[in-house]
Amino acid sequence: MRSLFFGCLLALCISVAQGQGLEPKYDIPSSIAKVPEQFDFIGSWTRGDGTYRVEVIAGKTPGTVMVKYFNPEPINVESAVFDTVDDLPRLTFVLRDEGYPGSTYQLEFYSERRVLYGQYTRPGAAPSEVYFINDNE
Repeated sequence: MRSLFFGCLLALCISVAQGQGLEPKYDIPSSIAKVPEQFDFIGSWTRGDGTYRVEVIAGKTPGTVMVKYFNPEPINVESAVFDTVDDLPRLTFVLRDEGYPGSTYQLEFYSERRVLYGQYTRPGAAPSEVYFINDNE
């Protein structure tokens, strides 16, 4: 069953790579669409193009978050915060380790596809689009 899921996910990746994007080709009525919230980010996620993994853990106080990042060994996460874009939550975290001199992820939760999607930026380089798939689905 898991291989079938990853096969479908690969098809989604190819679709995105071909410029078709993550948005469905039909309208989803706002009355049935789930509005993303911070809780949607919580869990273990694998990046679509490799072995990179991120674990997002709810903080001890509401609205706070702890992030662990792996490639495949642990990479130090300097900071992790939720902010908002167009009134929707976004997770931003900064890596500070050997080979990761302030590399930054800015990710949003796309409820229609149940993925984290956004940008990865290395200092001095152009941002690249990335997405993460929940390991528990």
